[in-house]
Amino acid sequence: MAEALLGVVLEKLTPLILNEFAAFFGIKEKAEELTLTLELIKAVLDDAEEKQWSNRPLKVWLQQLKNAMYLSTQSSQPGCLSSLNPKNMIHRRELGKKLNKIIGRLDRIAQRRSNFDLRQVVRKRSSEVAEWRQTSSTIALPQVYGRDEDKKKVVEFLLSPSRSSESLSVYPIVGLGGLGKTTLVQMVYNDQQVGNHFDLKIWVCVSENFTRGSMLRSILKAMEVDKYESMDLDAMEKKVKELLQGKKYLLVLDDVWKRSQEMELGLTQHKWDELRTVLSCGSKGSSILVSTRDKHVATIMGTCQAHHLDRLSDDDCWSLFKLRAFGADREERAELVAIGKEIVRKCGGSPLAALALGGVMQSRSTEKEWLEVQKSELWSLPDENDIMPVLRLSYSSLTPTLKQCFAFCAIFPKDTEIKKQELIYLWMANGFISSRPNLEVEEVGHMVWNELYQKSFFQDGGSDMHDLVHDLAQSISEEECVCLEKQNLNHSSRNPHHIGFHYFNANQFKKSSFENVESLRTLYQMNSYGFEKFSSSLVRTNHSLRRKQDLTDLSLSWYRSGKSKSIVGAEEVLEALQPHSTLKLLTIRWYEGLRWPTWMENNSATHSLVSLRLVNCGKCKHLPPVGKLPFLKKLEVIGMDDVQYIEENESYDGVEAIPFPSLEELFLSHLANVERLMKRETTHMFPSLSKLHIYKCPKLQLPCLPSVKDLTVWECSNEQLKSISNLNGLNQLHLDGCDEVSYFQEGMMNMTSLATLQISDFRRLKELPFDITKLTALSDLSINKCYNLECLPEQGWEDLSSLRHLSIIGCYRLGSLPDGVRHLASLQSLTIGHCPVLEKRCEKGTGEDWHKIAHVPHVEFPRF
Repeated sequence: MAEALLGVVLEKLTPLILNEFAAFFGIKEKAEELTLTLELIKAVLDDAEEKQWSNRPLKVWLQQLKNAMYLSTQSSQPGCLSSLNPKNMIHRRELGKKLNKIIGRLDRIAQRRSNFDLRQVVRKRSSEVAEWRQTSSTIALPQVYGRDEDKKKVVEFLLSPSRSSESLSVYPIVGLGGLGKTTLVQMVYNDQQVGNHFDLKIWVCVSENFTRGSMLRSILKAMEVDKYESMDLDAMEKKVKELLQGKKYLLVLDDVWKRSQEMELGLTQHKWDELRTVLSCGSKGSSILVSTRDKHVATIMGTCQAHHLDRLSDDDCWSLFKLRAFGADREERAELVAIGKEIVRKCGGSPLAALALGGVMQSRSTEKEWLEVQKSELWSLPDENDIMPVLRLSYSSLTPTLKQCFAFCAIFPKDTEIKKQELIYLWMANGFISSRPNLEVEEVGHMVWNELYQKSFFQDGGSDMHDLVHDLAQSISEEECVCLEKQNLNHSSRNPHHIGFHYFNANQFKKSSFENVESLRTLYQMNSYGFEKFSSSLVRTNHSLRRKQDLTDLSLSWYRSGKSKSIVGAEEVLEALQPHSTLKLLTIRWYEGLRWPTWMENNSATHSLVSLRLVNCGKCKHLPPVGKLPFLKKLEVIGMDDVQYIEENESYDGVEAIPFPSLEELFLSHLANVERLMKRETTHMFPSLSKLHIYKCPKLQLPCLPSVKDLTVWECSNEQLKSISNLNGLNQLHLDGCDEVSYFQEGMMNMTSLATLQISDFRRLKELPFDITKLTALSDLSINKCYNLECLPEQGWEDLSSLRHLSIIGCYRLGSLPDGVRHLASLQSLTIGHCPVLEKRCEKGTGEDWHKIAHVPHVEFPRF
């Protein structure tokens, strides 16, 4: 019961406030703490099952939970909570206090009942298709407009003589919900030529239940087979094969969905392969028509290029609209026709929307009533039930991350190009997406975008969103995301987290409109005047971050649009966004100011920082005094061409004033003129630094940093190669070269602790230094893309007694292995690829160098 009740809470939290929920507990992006917190809640529930909280409102439920947690901390009686390790848990009293905050916010959430559905339900998946989604081969409309060319193309495909040479062809029809995919397939299915061409026609409405058993059962039902329900899987397969054997058939699979977290019974490649094997028993020329919203389905099932259904023209939508709005007997009054044609533009080319809106207008007779609909948002109309369920179905199939990222798109106005990279940055800034073990967060953003595009949420190459899809985003996130165009925020209960401004003069905007906005996270400018001045004033007067004691992670972005921006405005905004001194993680991107705010210069708000990222803040000529941040563990500085030193402050006197006392990771990228880490280098600087990554910093020379264990240098210069010998405590070294480096300095490999060495892209390098064989702790050596490398050191290989893995890739001119390789007794694997001469010499048994490597257990010659 406890797990079910915990599930009730999480089900009630939509994706847009899930991060907020985690933030209340202080567990954002900390999986271990999240698990412990949920374990604590579950334990409390186990201890109080008899109280039957599940029948109470959510607000009361959480209050009871809070009281039970307080009681559990004060009780001396042993119970289920005593089994949890208190050293590994967030203090229960603190959790109770934070639950109080959630309870307070539930009053506002309760006003959004249509979005959050605060009823306790147990979700069950039905194997049957919902009645309103069931389809048949009968065309329900008296007249179909705008699909003649689409029908002609599909029919030509089915009747083409080339189809007769194929045993089974699958033609997918892809389009947004409501565009008329089913209607088009019905037109084709009932075409007389098509009927004469096939021996047998079968119609199956699939929806999300795509299993071999359900599909075979539906096919047998459509063919009116008796007692099919009592057959097992094997019997159904035999019966379908028997009925289709030798027949040229047409099978329609209408409304196919791909498997996802929400559509657990949807299509997969394996399921389709199994079913296709059964269906391949028909004669040549048999065909399957598939309708779907998902381009992935077309990829899995299709044997040819999919037919993508476009939106209808305004004229065709008008014909459908007036069919319902006026009917056969009603007068088409000129004033209503003019308004009606404006209403039709809301349809976005969707026949479903045209029919639904026509039905809404059928009972309205006055001009005033028609104008009300014209000025309303489609998703807010009282009679939108025919439209939104169809659109929401696409949304319901998304994962929580995709739902959150899609709903955020409501901050963009309709008919506006959505820039992919810009949107991904906004997702990143809000924490909607995060990195994965082998993917950077930006790469995850591209995956999310592509997934939404594949599912038809974006169109026209991914830069545009269909008007109806935009309406769907607004209907989902009405209270969370707002796009303001030439109007003020309504004086209502709306408390949006994300606000986009589009084409308005911010100087004329009323800041009083934002008095109720308590949880603002995004202010996004699009083609607006005076935004910097307005936003800095707004933040200063109403939204000072200094009051946000629980704010631990802050990301601020000024996206580079190529247009000139106000430097003063950017500086005012950043100055006004001073966070509370408890802030732990800070990211600033594309900052347009020349100076850092006072709260960064004097460290008044950055004192507790653990991570700081400064990305493409190219107008600043220096960094804030980051060396004096006592708890800073990770620092990233990217894209600041004028910076010469990471720390310019020279006032480090005495043992207590140690520069960068806690810094463990330092990432520097695209710093064209940085020369040293510190303007005044000291003996005790960077005492905790273990990981140092450098990318395109050609002038940077490294000081003595004995604590550094992991060093990566991309496009390293001769100066950097010389200074690497100062890091004699290295355990891992990755060097990626540039064209200016033609040789390694002798003596630079004085690193007795080095276990991993990777040398890549030194395209002018002809030989490696002989002292590479002095790396006695080396266990892994990789040499990649050193195209002109001609030879390896001849002597000293017997000293590499720890070497276990050797990889040589892309060294075209390397002619042989040194004889000393025979003495690498610990070598377990040898990889040689794209080295044509060396590969030939190392061929097993016959190669001239085979005797040198015959003792190696695993020798590979990969083909890339």
